[in-house]
Amino acid sequence: MPVEETQRTLDTAPDEAPELFSARWWECLSPEDLRDIIKRGYNVGPAYDGAIAETERRAREALKRLRESEIESQRRIGLIRLSLLGAVLAIVVAVGVIEWAMS
Repeated sequence: MPVEETQRTLDTAPDEAPELFSARWWECLSPEDLRDIIKRGYNVGPAYDGAIAETERRAREALKRLRESEIESQRRIGLIRLSLLGAVLAIVVAVGVIEWAMS
């Protein structure tokens, strides 16, 4: 959806409409809207710069979420390995105690 159409859509609901080119306005745009603005290039003026900045912001947020989920999965794997190692150690100690008691 072009910027003009987006503005017309926002003008129909002035109570809920964010201010044009505000942070909230950029967040309301879909990725397709941002792509359309970027495809038009420098001809759209500040809209191009804003679309680039919003796209970069969304990419940074997605990368941050991806890294956080990777850290969480590594933490879970570490806990599972630690639990498994503890279980193996408990079995070895139990076998050692049983062997010592039998002799």
